[in-house]
Amino acid sequence: MDSPLGKFIEWYMSLPVPHRQSIAEFVIFFNIGFDDIDTTNMEELHNAFVKKLSKYSHDKLKGTGLALMLRANVDFLIRKWGTRKGWKESEEFLIRVKEHFSATGEEFMVDRAQEFLRELPFKHEQWVPSSEKWRELVESYLSDSYVDHWWKDLS
Repeated sequence: MDSPLGKFIEWYMSLPVPHRQSIAEFVIFFNIGFDDIDTTNMEELHNAFVKKLSKYSHDKLKGTGLALMLRANVDFLIRKWGTRKGWKESEEFLIRVKEHFSATGEEFMVDRAQEFLRELPFKHEQWVPSSEKWRELVESYLSDSYVDHWWKDLS
């Protein structure tokens, strides 16, 4: 049987670089155990992230826990960036961010929010194929039944 974590890594590596960056950064910043990864160098970030995941890809217990944690993290991101509703929420949020920083006089942040707003439709279209690939992975190698069977398989 293929490791769910190994299949996650394959999926992750098949993504466009900006999507890999978003996923890696989210996982690193919002989860414990990734503090040793340097987030200032994007190329090294990807290598270190995959190396960290690969370390556990054949460990039944830790690999299973990591695969489930990654599934939850990426599901959250996909709901935000891979759906029309998520993009609408992002647009509303960015408008509020822009207004907030306009009121505080932080023009750099206003410019960044405006840039993100301009890029939003394009980014949404980019995330659609990644979202579809994600759904396929979740329905197969990251499904509850597959993960449960994999970690219980003693062979």
